[in-house]
Amino acid sequence: MNLITPPLGLLEFLDRVRSNAKIYEIKSEADQLSLALGCQENDILTASLILHPEHAPRIAVHPWNQNPAMKDNERRANPMQVYLLTGYPAQWMPPFGLPHLLKTEIDASVLESPCLYIPAGMQHGWMAITPDELASLTDYAHWRQVFAA
Repeated sequence: MNLITPPLGLLEFLDRVRSNAKIYEIKSEADQLSLALGCQENDILTASLILHPEHAPRIAVHPWNQNPAMKDNERRANPMQVYLLTGYPAQWMPPFGLPHLLKTEIDASVLESPCLYIPAGMQHGWMAITPDELASLTDYAHWRQVFAA
C-alpha cells in the first residue's frame, strides 16, 4: 500500500484539525477491496449526500455495500449534485473536508470496528481511520464553532 497525498480541500482540513489519518492508494477491484485492505466488508464505508426539500443537505456514512438510512422525503443526491455541492466525485466523496460544513450521521453498526476505511476524495484513495476519529472529525456542532472563530 502506497501512502498518498489527499486532494487540497481534504488535506487542508486534516492539517487544520491536526489529524494523523493516513491515506493509501489501493488499486483493487471492488470484489477484492476488503482483501487488499485487510478488513471486513462492513469496515469499508462510503459517504452519501442526502437531500431533503425543506432541510439542508446532510452526509450519511454507512458500509459501502448497504444503502444509507433515509427519513421521510429524503433522497440520495445524484452524481452531478454531489460534485456541484461538494467538489468531489460521488464515489470518492469523504465525509469531511468539504467546502461547506454539513451535518453527518454515521451508521451505528460501523462504530464497533477497530479500523475503518473511508473514501479520501480521489480515485483509489482510502483513508484508514478509527471510529472515534471518524466521530470526532464529523462532529458538526464542534467544528461549526471552531471554524466560525
